[in-house]
Amino acid sequence: MDIIVGKANGRDFSISGQELVTGRTCIIAQSGAGKSWTIAVLCEQLCRYHIGFCLIDTEGEYFSLKDRFDLTWIGADDECEYDIERLDNLKDILRDSIRSGVPVIYDVSEVEMTEKVSHLADILYDLATEERKPYLLIVEEADKFIPQSRDSIKKIEEISRRGRKRGLGLMVATQRPAIVTKNVLSQCNNQIIGKLSIENDLKAVDLFFGSKREVEELSSLNPGDFYIMGGLTREKTRMRFGKRETKHRGLTPILAPRTPDPVQDDVDDMDAVPHEEPSDTPKAPVAPEDEVMSLYDEPDVSVTRLSSEPKETKPNPKPKPKPKPKSGPRVRTKKTSSPLEERALPARIGRDEALNIAGGRMKKKGLLFGTNERLVSAELVYWPLCLFEVRYISGKIRKITQETSFIIDATKGWCADISDGLRFRACFSDYIGLSEDAIRVLDAFSISGQTAAEIEAQTRLSPEVVEDAISELSTKKLITESEMAAGREVWVPLVRHGMPRLGTGMVRLPAALETLDGGTVLERIVHQQDIRTILKVTQPTAEIISCQLFSCPVYEVKVAASTCEKTIFIDGFVGKKVLVAR
Repeated sequence: MDIIVGKANGRDFSISGQELVTGRTCIIAQSGAGKSWTIAVLCEQLCRYHIGFCLIDTEGEYFSLKDRFDLTWIGADDECEYDIERLDNLKDILRDSIRSGVPVIYDVSEVEMTEKVSHLADILYDLATEERKPYLLIVEEADKFIPQSRDSIKKIEEISRRGRKRGLGLMVATQRPAIVTKNVLSQCNNQIIGKLSIENDLKAVDLFFGSKREVEELSSLNPGDFYIMGGLTREKTRMRFGKRETKHRGLTPILAPRTPDPVQDDVDDMDAVPHEEPSDTPKAPVAPEDEVMSLYDEPDVSVTRLSSEPKETKPNPKPKPKPKPKSGPRVRTKKTSSPLEERALPARIGRDEALNIAGGRMKKKGLLFGTNERLVSAELVYWPLCLFEVRYISGKIRKITQETSFIIDATKGWCADISDGLRFRACFSDYIGLSEDAIRVLDAFSISGQTAAEIEAQTRLSPEVVEDAISELSTKKLITESEMAAGREVWVPLVRHGMPRLGTGMVRLPAALETLDGGTVLERIVHQQDIRTILKVTQPTAEIISCQLFSCPVYEVKVAASTCEKTIFIDGFVGKKVLVAR
């Protein structure tokens, strides 16, 4: 009997019901990768087929199954059918479950877990020996009950070795396979494995894969994507589990948008802010808390010219001089309307000096030919940048964890160097805004061109996915059709630079950042998610540790001749022309 549990390559994907219920299965994925969702989907399918199982619930998150299905709920909650602390007929309940197919949720979230689970395993093993009927024991957070130590519950280990012939299957789920006893993991002939990033956990599951490269691919999986292997399916398959029929109780609580208390303006600024004496020693740049973004919280930041807005002042019985209005750039996120301070390198070059630098680069009219170029205007703007810190696993034979950092221009996706004047070179720019599949297909192209079938063979993507990716790349003018081969198009890449690769260098800001008190910040087009999508293809094990937003002062100098006008950008921090290497 096959049970449909999700989709693979756009088609329904099913697994062996016999192997699921009576076999040995491990579900392994890090936090947030969809492990609990996967278990719930499998449980719902078992309920629909009236197949008995007992689920050890360590977080009290599976009771929602009762909203849709007939099952027995044992726990310490007031709504439980049986109080786990006063239960004296557990053997009768489990026997009835084995015979009737009515599942049991064994909720140990509010009691001493190990003792209760050990007692359950003893009873269930004895009943399986007596009844000899198909039944499944599901152990959530298995590292709590069968750790790689002498504290492991021996009866669960025995079920993993000898339960099959009694019809008693075992499913263990964990975020940390490295700390689960190998006595059980080695018995699991079925594997459902999702995203993993910790090096020790990757090593713990390499016994299930044929090569190191396959293990490394686990770090690049999206949440909800899993590899299914073993007796559950005919071949190793990457798939995604389907929708749930019941509500998911394991979701992370969402922080609701809220507005901060207003700032009191009747406090003198010099008294409110600790004053530091000037020092010749440069300070190490430290990102303020609101500048370092987490991996899953990326504001959509864009800044335009803003008019000055005077601060509101509270009434005061004594007349005071009206404070001078302050203006400055404001950044707003999608989630809240609270303004965030914009940080930037200090502008050490004045406007007059920037005009002198730009004037030295203008063309002068010769005796007979040429034309004079004249300075028209100069305006200080702030060029948005982002300092990324990334951690990844490198090495073909000996795997080591590396860290690197780099600066990305947030207007086009260029790589930026600010060590000796602002300089750009193309690296991520051609790939910004593309889907992950389109990036993967573009990276597979050779300069001589390839057909869609050749791309399918190289990337192992389905024909439909490759077709969509080629359409996307063609629309963005990143590939073009050059010829026909046996009636099939040959596509040639038009990207100017190859896919960027991670190095090992670390970048440090040359000076402490300052809070802007005026000026114009150019609009940010490139965001953290754009870079993360590209890194998932170029370096599947890469994870962005932090993304520090800041800006560099730049003078936008307009130069006009008799027939045209051009713009020269002068770095306001160092005093050199901004260079772009095409």
